[in-house]
Amino acid sequence: MLPIILFAYPILASLVALILDRNLKLELLVLLHALLHISIGIYGFLNRGNLGSMDDLGLFMFLITSFLYLAVAFYRINSGTEHALKAYRIHSIFLMLFIAAMDAACLVKDIGLIWVFVEATTITSAMLISFENSKSSLEAAWKYLFICSVGIALAFVGILLFVLAQPEQASLHLGKIQVHTLSPFWLKLSFIFILVGFGTKIGLAPLHFWLPDAHSEAPAPVSALLSGALLNTALLPVLRIDRIMRNAGMGNLAQDLYLVMGFLSVFVATVFILKTRNYKRLLAYSSIENMGLIMIAFGLGGVAIYAGYLHILGHSLVKAAFFLCAGNILSIYHDKHHANINSLFNRNRTTAWLWLLALIMILGFPPSPLFVSKFFIISAMISQGYILPMIALILMLAVIAWSMMRISLGMCCGENQNKARLPLWTYLSPTALLLIAAILGIWLPAFD
Repeated sequence: MLPIILFAYPILASLVALILDRNLKLELLVLLHALLHISIGIYGFLNRGNLGSMDDLGLFMFLITSFLYLAVAFYRINSGTEHALKAYRIHSIFLMLFIAAMDAACLVKDIGLIWVFVEATTITSAMLISFENSKSSLEAAWKYLFICSVGIALAFVGILLFVLAQPEQASLHLGKIQVHTLSPFWLKLSFIFILVGFGTKIGLAPLHFWLPDAHSEAPAPVSALLSGALLNTALLPVLRIDRIMRNAGMGNLAQDLYLVMGFLSVFVATVFILKTRNYKRLLAYSSIENMGLIMIAFGLGGVAIYAGYLHILGHSLVKAAFFLCAGNILSIYHDKHHANINSLFNRNRTTAWLWLLALIMILGFPPSPLFVSKFFIISAMISQGYILPMIALILMLAVIAWSMMRISLGMCCGENQNKARLPLWTYLSPTALLLIAAILGIWLPAFD
């Protein structure tokens, strides 16, 4: 019953949106969807184990999306007054369909269907990225479509190879795979294609090139969902296949590939974050860095796997809040170049404090949950003898922290006395996400 309600609402609401005559009504329609979404998520959490359509991993990703979507829905209230009704209607419809596609990817256990729904997120989110209809946003959307389509095609090849790995009774339903019958050669080859293919959507180097453009050109609420929810959804099929790899005794290959792509992603983020002049691109490269850290955690195994899941949760909440703060700054200054942003404390003190709090938490200072996850990652590297890689990782993280702090302090300091006001929801949404992240950093969640 719950899946029917979950997917019926966005379809029916999209039809209703066609006849609504005010932007505020569209925002309330999206808000109602977000409230329904989080209600189902909470019900699923309270009744986990009794819902055959949703396992713990899918529920974990679903709940993250629920909280981010609710924050975004509140953030959008009274934010669409400057947009044309027709464009905002299309934006609202594709926003609900985008969420529905991510929900479907979380619910299904068939790797073929997961592939279909991840591809659906590409199509729907491309419409959201190009919402401003500027030359740069259209270029970002097309770049996103092209690169992610290549990645999805590679993932599809991996799925075909996964079928070849099953000599008898081939199935794409992950619960029906007979692990002991899998061909090691075809399974290894399949996993490489699946990791590289979905890794493109995750934003892992070297196929990350779409991410900085898409995140910087999309509206702030969309950027929050892209970084905080979509990257997790793309990671989900990799984690599901990873379980099969471990059960088949090939976990070492998966872990080695995670470590290589993880370190490469952190390195790429370190290099490019020093050169960026756009504060939204700054956050995008931070997302590449953090997804790299997540892959390193899963590559290390053991207690670091807990760190990986905690990092997914913490990064999603904090980065979404960070992007919403970036939306506030863009509303005040109408400029994305950080060199042109100054005196934020004087212009809008609340946004300045939220920006700096988000900065502190994304860098992993207490009470951020990222402090704990990074601590476990570093500890696992030391215990496993990865001393030189650990030193290199700490140096890269230090460079990233220095660059982000330098840029942020430059944006906040200055003597401009002109005040700027923003709607209340633009403060409450990022505040709520940062508060939840801080609570989780103090009372750590348990993962099975």
